[in-house]
Amino acid sequence: MPQRWELNSLLKRNLWIVTGKGGVGKTTMAAALGLLAARQGLKTLLVETHGLSHLAELFEVETSSTAPQAFRNGMSLFQLNAEAAFQEYVLLQIKFEFLYNAVFNNKYVRHFIDAAPGLAELLIIGKIWALVEDAAKRGKKRPYDLVIVDAPSTGHSLSLLTVPQVVSDAVRVGPLKGKAEEILTLLRNAEKTLTWLVTLPEEMPVNEAVEMEEKLRGDAKVAVGPVLLNCVWPEIFSKASWEELKKKQIDPPMLELHQSRVEQSRYYADRLRERLPERQILELPLVYQNKIPYRIADELSEVIHGQLVNIP
Repeated sequence: MPQRWELNSLLKRNLWIVTGKGGVGKTTMAAALGLLAARQGLKTLLVETHGLSHLAELFEVETSSTAPQAFRNGMSLFQLNAEAAFQEYVLLQIKFEFLYNAVFNNKYVRHFIDAAPGLAELLIIGKIWALVEDAAKRGKKRPYDLVIVDAPSTGHSLSLLTVPQVVSDAVRVGPLKGKAEEILTLLRNAEKTLTWLVTLPEEMPVNEAVEMEEKLRGDAKVAVGPVLLNCVWPEIFSKASWEELKKKQIDPPMLELHQSRVEQSRYYADRLRERLPERQILELPLVYQNKIPYRIADELSEVIHGQLVNIP
């Protein structure tokens, strides 16, 4: 039997990480989850990690890589990148910005971050840790009840979540090992951190979601929450209505296309449940793109809410 999640239980976490194969609607799902949390009264921070302002475009707001930007009641947005995180870390150590600018603020910094294996991922996941835990560690109130990370696509997300263990294994002592251990403590605490997998009712996305779920539990050792099955074609006709429409010959090619997509969605939804029997699968309907993007996210957040609250 799949684990059934209640909304209140999910909202007790401090960090949600949203991941999935590229093109499955991960950013829209992160936005929908952010809207859901904010409506429940949580001060929510949405974090982008892949250098593009998809969430900012979706909500039609400005974003920054230096500090979170509040943009509506209870919601803030932060565009996190490795270079800004590197600058912040170095400034904390040397204290003088002019020295940073003289030594680091040149074209070689970007090349250094890109070339050093795992450094970009470590900087990003380290900053995520700081957004969640830094204030609490210093005895202050957390600035956000919930941090939601729009993580990279599956392979890069796995690197992001496993690099602290790599560093911890490679470094015997010192502040770097200590920081890696702190990050691991947060990521592997199921009471604080939860991952959300996003996929589509298609063969490759389903296969990749199943593989990623196993790697999240096995390699990254993080808790996996509900799986979001996006773009499920809705069954808008009853069997009787479908037969009646076929008899009347109303645009048969279009009707057949729709029905084939409905059947495909159902087939892969069933297959996903068979292969992930312990996971609760939340089905999100296909939403046609004639709506403003944040309206789509808002609509989908209501669908998620309904499926979490109304558990049979």
